[in-house]
Amino acid sequence: MNLQHLPTRLWWYLRELAGETGYDHYVAHYRKHRTAGAPLTRREFERLKSGTAVRCC
Repeated sequence: MNLQHLPTRLWWYLRELAGETGYDHYVAHYRKHRTAGAPLTRREFERLKSGTAVRCC
């Protein structure tokens, strides 16, 4: 393992653990499997993820 890449790999790992890359993964998946429409905005995604979306029942 090259020590020059250690900070980059550590930063990636910490972001994955914290869940900060969830939106990036969502957009990549959306673009791979759907061709019509636009993906949710980051704000919409975070709102749905946190459970604060307006719901009927």
